[in-house]
Parts: sequence; structure tokens; C-alpha cells
Amino acid sequence: MKILYLGEIGPGQTALMRMRALERLGHTVRGVPTMEPWKRASWIKRQVQRRTHRGSIVEEINSTVLSAARQFRPALVWADKQEFLRVETIEELRKLGAKSVHFTPDPYFSLEWKRTRLMDRAMGAFDALVYCKSYERKQYEMLGKPVVYMPLGYCDEVHRPLPSDDARWSCAVGFLGGWEPRRERLLHAIATAGVNLKIWGGYWDFLHDGKWTLRQHIILRQLAGGDGFRFHRDQLLARAHQGGEVYADDYARALTGSRIGLGFVRKVCPDQHTTRSFEIPACGSLLLADRTEEHQGFFEEGKEAEFFASMDELLEKVRFYSGNASARERVAEAGHKRCIKSNYAYVHRLRTALDAVNQI
Repeated sequence: MKILYLGEIGPGQTALMRMRALERLGHTVRGVPTMEPWKRASWIKRQVQRRTHRGSIVEEINSTVLSAARQFRPALVWADKQEFLRVETIEELRKLGAKSVHFTPDPYFSLEWKRTRLMDRAMGAFDALVYCKSYERKQYEMLGKPVVYMPLGYCDEVHRPLPSDDARWSCAVGFLGGWEPRRERLLHAIATAGVNLKIWGGYWDFLHDGKWTLRQHIILRQLAGGDGFRFHRDQLLARAHQGGEVYADDYARALTGSRIGLGFVRKVCPDQHTTRSFEIPACGSLLLADRTEEHQGFFEEGKEAEFFASMDELLEKVRFYSGNASARERVAEAGHKRCIKSNYAYVHRLRTALDAVNQI
């Protein structure tokens, strides 16, 4: 099948991994990197057009998609996290003979700042809606379109054990992800306990110097939701912070080198699992994550992963597994095997979802 894939398909991006999964399934896939117009624009221009939902960036995204479709003539258009497609664009794709599928790895209805008026209008024009947030199922069903549930996963070509002799990738406990107040509190507690902690991810920089900036205040307030926060210095977390996001092999090295990998879910929405829920065990590390029903369904607690429901329980398990290599390695190995046995990789997720879409 010829598939036109719309998304942020740069190196290390999960959209690229999902697109690659479709290629591995034997489909002829062409990608449209719809984030490129945003990246070329100034910060002010991005902010204005994201709020007004109009302008040269939005125009370029929609015109580029239609141009690619006219040239490629796909049977299916997979729109990965496309908040700025117009309903007219989707209707034109249908006239060109393409079935359209909407998917986002993020919550859409639960976070106001993830929504756009354009996608609110366009969502009902898609032929199928593939979702990964189980708590949003009812909102998707209310649109009156066929819905397909596809949990998040991992890329078996990228997320695999990748040991390194470089000490910068080695630690007792590692976290790869962005800042939010609860994560800061939990990680500070781990660092205070004297555990060798490393953090990679965005928006932790303010903890190095505690300086306030308007731009950072706007971003952090959005990430915090209703949770309180303040600008301040934290020497322990500043020392643990290794820098911004890492991708591809460096991402796998960081997860592999973290003997315990933390799988925090966000609290600004009722998340049950994230991509790290699978990436951590896929890279051979022990997954220590929030105790949720979905986490407990994906992995057997105490045998394939470990979970926590409080700071005290988190610290207790960090201390235990940091000091018990044989127990840690046993659980990590079982979690790795479960990822493979239960087909949590994108190539299997996409096969199942596409089979369901093709029956619509």
C-alpha cells in the first residue's frame, strides 16, 4: 500500500520510528516533515500563528501535504500529531482517493494547550481515529468516526541494549524526560538519598541558576498545569542534569546505562503509560514506574517491572534495587523478554492498527 506519512520525522523522533515500521511491513511510504516550517520561523512568529491558527506556516503545511498527495497518489494518509491540518485539506485528500487516519501520541482533549480550533474542526473529517490515551476514548467516539486503540510502544531498531564504556552514560538511576513539579520533587528526594542520579531532558535548566525569564515562566506554567512551582536553584538536580534531550543511539545508551530507569507519567493528565514504559525495559534496564492499571497489565509487578504509588515507596525500591544487582538484573531481563514476547514494538503495534483501519 502507498502511504503518505505526515509528522515530525527527524532523527530520533517517534513519528519517524512509526513511519519506519510501516516501511518494514512492506508498504511504500513517503514522509512529509510537517514540523519544518515551524522550525524555520522565529519564536515570535511561531507563537502568533499557533494562537491564531493562520499565517504562512499553516498555509505551507497544508499546501505541502496536498502537493505531496497529488504527486504520490497514496491509498492512505497517516497524520501523526497534526494540529494544523484544515478540514478542507482532508476533504481534498479524500477526493484524491486517499483514506485519512488521525493519530497523536499525546493527550488531545485533556490538555487545552494541545488542542487547536483547526483540528477540532478537522478531526471529524478523518476516516479513522487511532488513539493511545484510553481515558480519551469517549471523546473520540463522540466524533462519530471509527476508532482504533493503539498503545504506545518502542522501536526495536533503536531501543535495544546498547552498552557503552563512556562513563557519562552510566548511573544507578536515570530519567529521560521533561520537567514538571512532581518529577522535580521525586528526583530531588532520590538525589538527597545519595543515589547516583542522572537526568536528560528539557526545561530543567532553571535549576542551575534559578533565574526567571518570561519565556521560561510561560513554558513551565504550561507544563505544571495547576501544580505550584517556583524559580530556584537546586544544586543536587543541577549536578544530576546532563543536558537536554538525547536521541537515537545516545538515547539507547542513556537508558541502557541507567541501571534503574524511571517511568514517570505526567500528572497534568491521567496518563496510564508513556513511550518510556516500553523503551526502558527494551533497552535492558529495570523499569521503575508509577503504579497504574495499564502498567500492571503490560508488566507483572515484581517480576518484569517495579511500580510505586508514593515517594516513600519509590525511595524504598530505589535503595533496594541499587544495592541488589542480582534481583535488579533478574527483573530487567524478564521485562526485556516481555517486550519481545508481547509484541510491544511499533512494527507490531502498527500492523494491528492498520489491519483494523483496513477493515473500516
